[in-house]
Amino acid sequence: MAAIKEWVCVEHGEFEASHAICPAFGCASEFVTQEFRTAVTIGTKFKKDFDAGVRKSADMMGTTRLKTAKEGEASFKGRAENGQELLWGDQCKKVMGRSFAELSQVAQLPTAYKKRDGSSIVLTRNNGMREAATELGVTGRRIPRAGEATGERKDKAALDAMVA
Repeated sequence: MAAIKEWVCVEHGEFEASHAICPAFGCASEFVTQEFRTAVTIGTKFKKDFDAGVRKSADMMGTTRLKTAKEGEASFKGRAENGQELLWGDQCKKVMGRSFAELSQVAQLPTAYKKRDGSSIVLTRNNGMREAATELGVTGRRIPRAGEATGERKDKAALDAMVA
């Protein structure tokens, strides 16, 4: 069910409805606009429910480390394990010893792997999923057979060959 809103029709006046359609019989509703006559309440049940939800989420995550975040910060620092922390700005160079730009350039270099049979494979694009999809033929373009075709009667043999 749609929410009831307040509207005003230039010809017929104020009304309340879910959509901007004037209830007057025969009105084209071309000049109906929404009005805000009822003040929005502050400190409603919605805010209390929201706060309870945030508290429940924090309990489920097993943390009390929620805070108001400033620009460039996270509201939950998280449980960084095994170097899985979020790095902002120049922190990448401090933690990893190289800037993010340098690491991006290294990631673009070809990578060589040895297979189980002893042969090696060189990935030039450095994207294992894309290489595997190409090797398996997943990315090959396949055009489905035509289910039906239209044409002139004199080309019936050609049309039958397309559908077959």
